[in-house]
Amino acid sequence: MCRAFCLTAFVMTAFCLVLPARAQQSATASLSGRVTDPAGAVIVGAQVIIERSATGFRREITTNSEGIYALTSLPAGEYVVTIKAANFPRSLKRILTLRVGQSATFDGTLEVSGPIEEVVFISGDSATSVNTSSAVVEGVVTSRSVQTLPLNGRNYLELALLIPGNSPAPNFHPSKINIPVISSAGQLGRTGNVMIDGADNNDDASGGPLQNISQDAVQEFQIATSRFSAELGRSGSSVINVVTKSGQNDLHGSAALYWRDRRLQGLPATFDRASGQKPPFDREQYSATLGGPIKKDRAWWFGSFEYRNQDGALLVGERDIATRTIRRTFAPAPLNDLLSTGRIDWRPNGADSVNLRYSNEREDDISSANLQRAIGSATQRQAADQRFDSALSNYTRVISPTAVNSFSFSFSRFRFIIDQVTPGPQLTFPSIQDGASFRLPTVTNQRRLQFIDTLTLTRGAHAIKFGGEIHRIDGAYQLGVFREGRIELVEDFASADRNNDGKIDDNDLLFGATLRKMATEPWLPQPDVDNTHVAAFIQDDWRVTPRLTFNIGLRYQIDTDEKLISRYHEINPIVLPFLKGKRERDKNNFAPRFGFNWATKDARTSVRGGYGIYYDKIVLQITSLERGLDGRSLAIAVRAGNAARNPATGQPLFLDQNGKFLPGAPTLANAFTGPIIIGQGASGINIIDNAMQNPMVQQFNLGLQREVVPGLVVRADYIHSLGTHFLIGRTIGSVFNPVIGGQDRVVSLESSVKAKYDGLLVSLEKRFSNHFQFRASYTLAKAFNYANDDQIPFSIGPVDPNRIGLEYGPTPNDQRHRFVLAGDYELPRGFGLAAIWTMASGVPMDIMMPDGNLRVPLLQRNAGGRIFHTGAELNAFIRQVNSIGGVTYNGAKQLLPLVRDDARFNDNFSSLDLRLSKAFRLGEKARLEPIIEVFNLFNVTNILGVSNVNYSGFSNVLARDSNNPNDPGFLRSSGFGSPVTTAGGVFGSGGPRAFQFAVKVSF
Repeated sequence: MCRAFCLTAFVMTAFCLVLPARAQQSATASLSGRVTDPAGAVIVGAQVIIERSATGFRREITTNSEGIYALTSLPAGEYVVTIKAANFPRSLKRILTLRVGQSATFDGTLEVSGPIEEVVFISGDSATSVNTSSAVVEGVVTSRSVQTLPLNGRNYLELALLIPGNSPAPNFHPSKINIPVISSAGQLGRTGNVMIDGADNNDDASGGPLQNISQDAVQEFQIATSRFSAELGRSGSSVINVVTKSGQNDLHGSAALYWRDRRLQGLPATFDRASGQKPPFDREQYSATLGGPIKKDRAWWFGSFEYRNQDGALLVGERDIATRTIRRTFAPAPLNDLLSTGRIDWRPNGADSVNLRYSNEREDDISSANLQRAIGSATQRQAADQRFDSALSNYTRVISPTAVNSFSFSFSRFRFIIDQVTPGPQLTFPSIQDGASFRLPTVTNQRRLQFIDTLTLTRGAHAIKFGGEIHRIDGAYQLGVFREGRIELVEDFASADRNNDGKIDDNDLLFGATLRKMATEPWLPQPDVDNTHVAAFIQDDWRVTPRLTFNIGLRYQIDTDEKLISRYHEINPIVLPFLKGKRERDKNNFAPRFGFNWATKDARTSVRGGYGIYYDKIVLQITSLERGLDGRSLAIAVRAGNAARNPATGQPLFLDQNGKFLPGAPTLANAFTGPIIIGQGASGINIIDNAMQNPMVQQFNLGLQREVVPGLVVRADYIHSLGTHFLIGRTIGSVFNPVIGGQDRVVSLESSVKAKYDGLLVSLEKRFSNHFQFRASYTLAKAFNYANDDQIPFSIGPVDPNRIGLEYGPTPNDQRHRFVLAGDYELPRGFGLAAIWTMASGVPMDIMMPDGNLRVPLLQRNAGGRIFHTGAELNAFIRQVNSIGGVTYNGAKQLLPLVRDDARFNDNFSSLDLRLSKAFRLGEKARLEPIIEVFNLFNVTNILGVSNVNYSGFSNVLARDSNNPNDPGFLRSSGFGSPVTTAGGVFGSGGPRAFQFAVKVSF
């Protein structure tokens, strides 16, 4: 505790005593090197000058007693570096580009003879070719790539998928339906760290990224997939650093229109074409930027605007009772999204620089709700209204040539309002999610104040950074969850006249349980969902020799209320006996990091590696579960359905020996009338384990980077990540709850599971020269964890809560192979061609019991596509299980149905996106550029889903063809393994072939 106090005091003292400055290194770059003579002797006092003509930026420094110089906190961009020294008549110049987050190295050799004051220009840009100074595993997406590569939807975050080790993640929350969620190093995307201009852009309430900005406002961004420095934290997987554009000395801008509609769009392979339905789709996106000088070489301004109007459609399911099939149809999904950004940069003198930025987003849409089945109906749509605002101020002070301080303050806020499109309870059928989502409506508010300060010192061969940050997060929820309830059905269609009314309809359906809120108040308010995050760090990049650099760092971080200590006294007294020990803050989050980088003398090859500890943040939705699901304010009554069995005898409660309903049996018309039970899948009373702590990830890496020829670099990295203390919800007992008048299970939210990732990341990158550039990336990886739900145990818990090791299995988005090739080429006569080609192997699939509420207990999680590769292999297992009486489930033995021998578990992914443009000059500076884009050129069918409990896109429930035990269909599941949804939905990435036209004017 003393160490924690001292480090916190250090951070606060730094804020008070250190001169203010601009932004943390994550949003800038640095350049260092050693200056020598031809014999290798160091040159002391050599002058190093770096200049950027676009803004008149200039900084200079002299080499120290070891011939070393270091320039930090440099805005990303193109520079001219000049090195000269007394008694050396020939100075040296190089034009190089510094990228965001980069620690570049440029070693110079000055000749001792030659014409006086001759300047030697060195061609190339070797400072960006091979990383010779750090162990970070990262990639930078340049401004050219951001502007030229085809993006379906124009969200720059999708370009992170060009970097090996990154892949799409399934949706984990209703607010993230229209946001690309990136999985890095096997994690599921909830707790990755996204920063814009050094400011936090993360949803602390539910996880994932927040505000989007216009693609045309992005200068470039870096994604550090693994082994980032101690300066960065709050993530156990990756950090994305985004830099927005700024004004320059010349007035520059652009305006563009992007357009597509259903006549340019194919139909999903799983759509029922016999319906003759046409998707109601069109999309227009308008984008504009403008920037220039306020005062040349001193102050500049920049602004961007983008608006998307989309009349979209969702592929949904519809139960056809007459034919007993689930047809695929379309439902409207309109979207309006407005993005704007304004930025001012000011450099009053050579020592100070300031920038200010304000961005906002206004979005309203109708989209699919969060699904626990492969597909949802039209009534499962949600209406969302989202508002984002962020403001940032950065100030940099060059204290001396060897000391630079950076200070940043940012404010952000967001509001999500998400509601049902239609009223009614959720009907969870084995093969489709119908009715209205039980999770809705909800209102989420979050405000963040963030302070960051970093001081960088150059001392001999050491580049030392130390500083810290404070986040103050103020949040609030308004929850309307479970107020209309959820019904867990065990069949898609009724197979018998069970109520003896002379017809077979939905009132004859079997369902196992119902869940509904007991309280009469429609809303559950949760104000003051607050937390303060404090962190301090020190990082030393020590150039031990001209060819060997050590990266040594230590970070400490602490959160004040992510375990809801402030409301511990409000916990329901009936569950206090389940809480052991004292609830305290997690104070031992010390994160040491060590890396090395050894480079050859010509700086064309480097070997790097290291080890580090990283801590994930705990999203505040965890505290909402303890406050809401406390057995009182949001008490959930779990009642027996008409298919329920007596847990003691295993006999049906409401069915006679002929399968008919007994008097008083609940039906779909009066579903919420059964007796209270401890329900499978019920949320119960949630408590945060007093010993819960931040998930910790240990990252190891070893890699090689080689410049094959000038400008062409190959890189290979092996990454091993071991995560511990990851969160899961585990049933630890039950207690009589007087609010519901029966037993209620107690769920412990605890840090008791692990995650593991092993990956080989290979890339080949050619920077732009000779009219083209490209990047090829390949990932060979395995990812394992313990919960598809990814921290929020809101639905499917462990099969056996006392043996959570049984949950260990592949992650739902585990792709063993992933290959991406992207590039652009300047063709003759002003034509340009750009492409992204993606190929990936299939993801695994859980194999669920016939009611769809739990996987087959004898199988590991996500066994489909990993243990079983064909339906025939699964059938061999099922026959073996049935030969011993079946599976024990809900207190009774059940025989499992067989599937088709050709049933599938997953699908490979392949998509080629192209962009063809033609530039026409309009005067000296302006140009007009018509553009044609085509997504999934070869119209490859890519079966994939969106749900984190079934990401494969194939039907994964062993739903019986008939629930009559005397019918042969009782032991047959014809629909298992059939394709349900395609990648990207109807119009997204990897979906049906689509064309888009655009025109852009720039100057």
